[in-house]
Amino acid sequence: MATVPDPPAAEPRSEDHQALRHSLIVVVGGQLERVLGTLTALALRWGLTPELLGVYTGLRLYLDNANRSSLGVSLAAGQEVPLHLAAGRIERAERIQNVAHTVNSISVWIYALGLLGLVCWNAAWRNPALPTDPLATEWTYGLIAVALIAPLKRYQDYLIVMQRARKGFQVTTEVQVLDSLVFALLAVIGLAVAGLWGLLGAVGALMVFNIGYLQWRRPLRLAFEWDRREAVRLMVVGFPIWLNTLLFMLVTSTDRLVILWLADQPERSVGLYTVALMGTGWALDLAGRIVLVMGTYFQSTLGRTNDPAAVARQAIRATEAQATPLFAGSAIAYVAGPTFLSWLMPGYEAGVEAIHPLLPGMILLGLALGARQLLISLERVWSLAGVTTLGWLTVTALSVAWVGESGIVGVAWGVSLGALVTFLLTTALAYRPILGASAWSLHLGRLIKRSLWWVVGGALAAHPPLPLPQTWATIGWQGLVEFVIRTGFLILWAMPALYLWGRDHDWGGLSPRPRRRAKR
Repeated sequence: MATVPDPPAAEPRSEDHQALRHSLIVVVGGQLERVLGTLTALALRWGLTPELLGVYTGLRLYLDNANRSSLGVSLAAGQEVPLHLAAGRIERAERIQNVAHTVNSISVWIYALGLLGLVCWNAAWRNPALPTDPLATEWTYGLIAVALIAPLKRYQDYLIVMQRARKGFQVTTEVQVLDSLVFALLAVIGLAVAGLWGLLGAVGALMVFNIGYLQWRRPLRLAFEWDRREAVRLMVVGFPIWLNTLLFMLVTSTDRLVILWLADQPERSVGLYTVALMGTGWALDLAGRIVLVMGTYFQSTLGRTNDPAAVARQAIRATEAQATPLFAGSAIAYVAGPTFLSWLMPGYEAGVEAIHPLLPGMILLGLALGARQLLISLERVWSLAGVTTLGWLTVTALSVAWVGESGIVGVAWGVSLGALVTFLLTTALAYRPILGASAWSLHLGRLIKRSLWWVVGGALAAHPPLPLPQTWATIGWQGLVEFVIRTGFLILWAMPALYLWGRDHDWGGLSPRPRRRAKR
């Protein structure tokens, strides 16, 4: 490891300890939010048929993409505002904040009008000779609802960005947890009263609640201010980052678009596929939350050392540190997920068959996030866009090729193989030019070595037949007993590896000081 004369060599270890602690805080808060979100997901599957859930999933894609309408202006503001505040340039920071807010407001209304135009175009140009879509009404009025809600979502999310820029992490964490809790309540009420329409109403009411809570807890005035040069400059700064977030979003969401466009019974198929996403998506979510913390530390290391190699080594350490928790959780999802979700949602049982083929893809995409953040920190965003595009094209090609023959299972395999391409290309681009091919190969080797314990344990827990008495099957106990035995075996198998991980990584930063390691 390269030495840094000032600050002392022990500092990276201490900084890693602090990063682990902050990551643990973010992860615990995120998992609390995710548990509450799971209650909402269960309510949706109890209150909607798979077909209507497929419509709602498609409508959420349109709503969630409203934030991309500003072409990166808010991303640039989120980077620049804290820098100017730290330097005492308050007026400059507020000007950037307000110009970005103005651009966001204009662009999201253009996006909303585009959705309304899509509704009108479908109504005016639809061939009357074609069979009537039984869900046409839901799609039509659902898109109108999304167009009305989109400006609220854009305002809410920009408020959160600006609160983070002003170090309002406590209030943004509060609103994220409350968001999940309040939406669970509103969704149940909305579904009980008006089905899909009540659910969409709950989404709009949630946006109003979040905006009100943010302004009550930490008021922030956003004013309209137009400056064409400033708006163009922010767009130039933010567009490459925006492009990369868009491309990665395509990697992670093209599967649902392919199902909606090409699968038999598309709405039902995508509704069933969401069960596989429930069982696997947490891996990508967990890694994403950790990278939010690590991005700050990458910037800190780069500013302190001006050494890309030091940041690259830090990214490798962060990725390898999170690998064991990802593998452990994935092994549990592999063994227990299909059975548990089938019991919870018997009407969606056909969707659990996509969990096993989709799980490797979510793990690989999560492990690629550290390398992605490294490339963004080093401003190699156009190269990152190139390799992400190749990964997206792979996902798209394989999903399209296999959806007709194998349905959602074929799409899941397409995602995982495309994720493998994305992971290899991204990590190679991030580490090989800086640290060399051998360092990249060793990094991959260590990840593979860590994964083997969990692959073997998951396979032994999930697949061998259990010699249980046949009488248990007749009284309905066999499934429960098998679940307990298989899950219990995996927990025992996991304990040695988790102990070693905790010892080597200061128990997630909870130990009072970083443990010194002997030099090797």
